Amino acid sequence: MIDLAAIRHEFSFLSNIIPLGVAPSGQKDVLRAQMDGRDVVLKLIRASSGDERVQREIEAVAKLDSAYVPKVLDHGERVIAGARRLYLIEQLITGETLRSALDRKPVWPLAEVLTMTDVLLRACASFEQARLVHRDIKPANIMVDAGGKIWIIDFGIVRHLDRTSLTPTAERFGPFTPGYAAPEQMRNLKAQINIRADLFSVGVVLYEIATGSNPYLVGKRSVLEVIDHMEKVDLPRAILAGDHDGAFAEFLSALTARFPSRRPQLASHALDWFRPISEKLTATATPKT
Repeated sequence: MIDLAAIRHEFSFLSNIIPLGVAPSGQKDVLRAQMDGRDVVLKLIRASSGDERVQREIEAVAKLDSAYVPKVLDHGERVIAGARRLYLIEQLITGETLRSALDRKPVWPLAEVLTMTDVLLRACASFEQARLVHRDIKPANIMVDAGGKIWIIDFGIVRHLDRTSLTPTAERFGPFTPGYAAPEQMRNLKAQINIRADLFSVGVVLYEIATGSNPYLVGKRSVLEVIDHMEKVDLPRAILAGDHDGAFAEFLSALTARFPSRRPQLASHALDWFRPISEKLTATATPKT
């Protein structure tokens, strides 16, 4: 049960604090508030002093300077009703997740897929500059706001490349979402995990919105079946209306290659590859006047 009175007392610089409507996770409470006249999200995290992963999530979003990640306005630690809580105040994004959007419209027009591609690659480039790997890019962690802008949220399993990994090296699997995480991430192959893992996840998301399906998940009865498929079979080549010479399909195949050595090595490289493809497809799709 959220003690709103205690929260309002401790965060007296916030006004109109109310639960956001997100079900409490047991670890995190999410509330809506106003700060200096703007709508914000207040996240209160139940974490022990040894919960390094939560600390790293907060540090990651606080240091990111990305147009596609909600801005962090304040963070720290407070004692609320006698309990230690980490807190994060960030820009409020109103809209829906890509997962909800796909439930309504499973297949997106190529022009919208190209827009999503550009945003997700630019976001990956910002992660790359910050030496971060999101590691959980999927439709549930992508939001489309009321104005149509695309955002990436939830850095709960972010990897800081300049810091020691929290997952024991001997663990058979690292943290991952089945059907979207790269094979090297699933198998906890730490030396191979870098921005290429995020590029893989981006490729799967783009394939799904372009074709209406994620073949890694369709028909699978267990997580082990998903893992087996992802480690043994590349995604089938996409056949997309408007992709006349198949250049974009080839690009998707490169992003989702099972072996990281076959993907673009940097997010900036992926952007350089994608831009002329996008320009050509956009030009051919625009009626001449």
